[in-house]
Amino acid sequence: MSAKSFQLLLETAYDTENPQVFEEGAGNVYNKFEEVYRKSVHQDKPSEELNYRFERVRLGMAIAFVKAYTRLADNETSIEALAVLQDAIKAKSTKEIDKIVQKKIAVFDNLYHEIFVNEEREQILGLFEATLDAGSKEELDDLMLDGLELLTTIDFEHHAQKDDDDEIDEDLLKSIQ
Repeated sequence: MSAKSFQLLLETAYDTENPQVFEEGAGNVYNKFEEVYRKSVHQDKPSEELNYRFERVRLGMAIAFVKAYTRLADNETSIEALAVLQDAIKAKSTKEIDKIVQKKIAVFDNLYHEIFVNEEREQILGLFEATLDAGSKEELDDLMLDGLELLTTIDFEHHAQKDDDDEIDEDLLKSIQ
């Protein structure tokens, strides 16, 4: 996997060439992770720095999946979950990341109540969940490719139009009553 794939995943999720997820840029975050990973290959136990770099990449991927989900299901729960992840990405240690996420863990449970019958939302949440469960660089890399494949096939514009149509219908129904 590459820093370019990581950057592309975030760009696709945010629908912009320069998503403001990391101050130093997604490519730099991934490159730093790979650098620390290569240095740690010969160590018996992963260092705190490796764990932290891994968590930052994992959080970046989670943010990409929740952002894509938010674009499909613009609701308060997904926006709140995205905000928690964006706060966690600013943390300076894995302990701080855990503390931020654990404090609002119920928000993530609520995401699953908002799926309704939408296969793409289910697939995105499946990737999000698998990302949180990932325990290795290889798993993250595979999920990144799966995410890129999925996000590039979703017609976000169609879903946005459909949501706008739904709002009109709700407004029409309210006016009739």
